[in-house]
This record gives sequence, C-alpha cells and structure tokens, in this order.
Amino acid sequence: MSITISLRVSDGIVLVADSLATVRAVPIPQEEFVKCPECLGKIPYSRIIAPPSTMFAVSQTVNKLFCLLGRFGVLSYGTSFITKRTIQSHILEFERNLPENCTVEEIAKKLEVYMRRELTVEVIDLEQIKEGEYPLSFQVAGYDEDDMETPKTWTLNIGKTSLIEPVHEGGYSCTFGGDGRIIQRLWQDDPQNPIPLPNYQLLSLQDAIEYAVFLVRTTIDAQKFIPMPPTCGGDIDVAIITPTDGFVWIRKKELDVYSI
Repeated sequence: MSITISLRVSDGIVLVADSLATVRAVPIPQEEFVKCPECLGKIPYSRIIAPPSTMFAVSQTVNKLFCLLGRFGVLSYGTSFITKRTIQSHILEFERNLPENCTVEEIAKKLEVYMRRELTVEVIDLEQIKEGEYPLSFQVAGYDEDDMETPKTWTLNIGKTSLIEPVHEGGYSCTFGGDGRIIQRLWQDDPQNPIPLPNYQLLSLQDAIEYAVFLVRTTIDAQKFIPMPPTCGGDIDVAIITPTDGFVWIRKKELDVYSI
C-alpha cells in the first residue's frame, strides 16, 4: 500500500509519495481438500474460513515517484514489485521507448499496455483477479505541449480490467492514490461542523507543496496510534511540474551508506 498525492494549482503540479513497501502473507492451501477431524470426511478449502492475512513492511526506501522525459511525472501505488523487478526498473524501461511528443493521456494509455503485459506474465490468468481489485495503480501528470495552461492528471488502475480516466477536468484539485482513508476523513463533509477545503485556485506553489506533504505526513503519523499494520511510511519524496521548467525535484531520498 502507499499514499501518493497529485495536486494541481494555477502555477503547476505538486507530486508527493511515501516510500514504504509492504507485502501481504496469505495462507496458501497445498491440497484441494482437508479432512474433518471428527468424521474424517473431505472438506473443500472453499468452505473454510482462512485466518486473516498478515501485512508487514519489506522496505522503507522504495521509489514511487518518477520523472518521464523531463516534463511528466508518474506516481505508483499498489504492488511495488512485479516479475521479480521493482516498479522503478519497469518505469525506466518504459521511458526508453516513449516518443518525445507524447501527451499525458498517451503516456497513461501506453503505460497501461506495458504494465498489463507484465501483470499477465506475473499472474498468467488475469481472470483470477477479483473484480474491482487493482494490483497496479498509477497517476500520470504533466502538461501537453499544445496546452500549457492546463495541469493534467490521469489515473490508471490495472487488474482483471483496466480503468484509465482523467481527474483534472473539474479544474484545480487534489487527487490521492493508495490508502486515502485518513485523507477522506479530513475531507469528509459534516454539516454540523463544516471545515472548508482549500481553495486550490488560490494556492501558491509553495502552499500546494506544504498542503500535499501535510496530507501524506498526517496519514503516516496517524498510523502510529491506530491498531493496524502500517500501509505508509518512510521518506517523503516531493516534485513539481511547471509549464516553464518541466519536472523539478524538491525533495528526493538519495542512496547512502550508514556506518555500523
């Protein structure tokens, strides 16, 4: 799981992502039936309520925010590893075959084709994936060369089927990906105690950076006090995309060597 943010304001797009990678351990039946301890009859596994799966962190340094062609950004949430490779390695390979004159929509659709192929290699039969479950999800953001006034974000969810849709058409706004339960509570409309959302149209780029980081940091911090496995954490990476400068890193974790 992850928490990612794509925030669109008049001066640009802010992209923020956490760095935690988790895996879910699910009991895998080795046989088609088990024996009843009383009557010794066979019971199909499908009739047995399995114990809850266990989620645990495998890394706090995974990259989920990527630059494409120097002017687009991709946020990844969901599976961090596929076909024995990180999402980062796939994005690097994907970028090498991108034409320079792509639009945000074209990148989203090309990424769906690439990642669906990799998911098919991993799962073999996509019909095994439950309807409405999406192991791979992305936000693709940037500006089209023929429309430098409109910051665009397309969301991409890949599972048994794929959902590709624009989320910028309502104007300046904020889109989260991953575990957005804390954010949804912050945004929840309560007629008795109304708290207005930010006026995104009036936010400066600095305001937008601080608000996007606030949403991610609040999600991470809240999980310290909630009896649940952590779904978000690690360093917070931040980048912006502007019509004039393209993709610019604001904060990016670097490789390091720690003394023992």
